Amino acid sequence: MSFNLLLPEDATWFPGVRISLHNEWLAKTKIRSPDGEWDTLACNLHYAVPKQGGHLSIACSLNDETEQLVKVLQSTCYDDDPVLFFRVFLFLIDEFSARLEECYPLLGHAATPKQPELISVWTNRYAKHRTAILIQHHALHVFLDDPRGQRVVPVLLQQPHVMVIDTDWLKAHQKPVPLDAKAPRHAVVIVPPLSEFLNLTIGYYRAFWQFACSVPKALDQFQSPHHRQVAGLTGQLLQKAGLK
Repeated sequence: MSFNLLLPEDATWFPGVRISLHNEWLAKTKIRSPDGEWDTLACNLHYAVPKQGGHLSIACSLNDETEQLVKVLQSTCYDDDPVLFFRVFLFLIDEFSARLEECYPLLGHAATPKQPELISVWTNRYAKHRTAILIQHHALHVFLDDPRGQRVVPVLLQQPHVMVIDTDWLKAHQKPVPLDAKAPRHAVVIVPPLSEFLNLTIGYYRAFWQFACSVPKALDQFQSPHHRQVAGLTGQLLQKAGLK
């Protein structure tokens, strides 16, 4: 049971939401390769450059980033603590979308599209630099994915003793206000549907993939044949260490 929830008695709604997120990600971030197999968008970038038997670092590195997200979406570890899942989820999608943003100029994009604002705001004001949250006394959470949350939020908005922390509040509170610590109001964080965060990430990912595929020469600079030496080098090191 998560004691950070306003409605803690029943979190059985959450596993279904997590599974839906996982299925949504798989459905929208995979594409048919020319040989008929299913690839992730990142792996599919290999087909955009002339094959030289090399390793396309930017593609494989981005794919590793997405695999971490997939593992979290698959995991049952957070099913009794949606609040913890949400924070980890924000970290991962923020880091992934930030890496995409950094890759745009590497491929010669003149005006880099910014990562989705919803992700940036919640990660930086809620998950990471959370002083404005920490000075609240035992802030509780309501998830709009919870059917009960959808019913209770309109009631919360009418309560003078409740301070609602939502996207607009996070945008307006970049710096903490010490007087909030003495306020008689109780802070309640209203978490938007998690699919909103996921779909924004997917849209940003697909836009990057489309751009990267359109600049094969820029993408090709990240292809190197030297990765083939890694397997042999690993075997040699293990042998010398007596582990093989």
